Amino acid sequence: MNAQTLVFAGDIHGEFDALRDLVSGDDTLFIAGDLLNFMDFTDITKGILYHAFTPEELAEGLKEYARGNLDRVREGIREISTPGHHRYERVRPLIEDSYERLSRGLSGNTYILFGNDDYPQILKAKLDGKARIVESGIVRAGGLSIGLVSGMPEGDHTIGLAGEIPADTFRQRIFSLGPVDIIVTHIPPKVPELTYDVIAKRQEPSSDALLDYIDHYRPTYAFFGHVHNPKQKSMRIGATTAVNLGFFKKTRTVTRVVVSTMQLQEQRL
Repeated sequence: MNAQTLVFAGDIHGEFDALRDLVSGDDTLFIAGDLLNFMDFTDITKGILYHAFTPEELAEGLKEYARGNLDRVREGIREISTPGHHRYERVRPLIEDSYERLSRGLSGNTYILFGNDDYPQILKAKLDGKARIVESGIVRAGGLSIGLVSGMPEGDHTIGLAGEIPADTFRQRIFSLGPVDIIVTHIPPKVPELTYDVIAKRQEPSSDALLDYIDHYRPTYAFFGHVHNPKQKSMRIGATTAVNLGFFKKTRTVTRVVVSTMQLQEQRL
């Protein structure tokens, strides 16, 4: 482990080679979920969903999602989340291959959260022995305590993805951690400046439980992802600095915490 810094990254979305080039075997790496290139909004032919649906079906699904007609979207998501369904069987080999490619590039101590786009059971199977997949727990590294909670809390906004979990489970898990120096989640706290995506032009899903945790326990940092193009990348919430780790697939940037000073450094490929 690098004794000077800890490395954090989020929303990798298949950009595994760039991550490998930024992180050495001496580093301790924390990944805040969404490892798969599930839906590539810049080129739908590059995302995993392209192999389960026709371009016309994907375009219609995006329109329905934008209109808030989530029932039709949920029907499609159930199909790619149900073992035995022909759409699931189409994407499973691609999901397995993605996680295997990630595994081959990991060389140091690595802790991974699953995001809403991830398939937790496949992730655990394919990364076994190469990384620790954390549903919730505390890691102690460099003299710091890092609290980790995976998944997206279910709500009106969710569509049945494999990485979604009941909202009360998420709340119980995060508060069971108690005080930590750094809290890491996939989902942002429920603060409009942090949850608004300026490209999608909407508020993205967030967590009031995470915000309550921050208010109560006052960690030094709250790291998260999910919002690819935030109105505000970071802000103070009381004594805590909340930081969006960034859309790694686009930025190819990791955040390093200097453990001796608790200062942040961005490292870009």
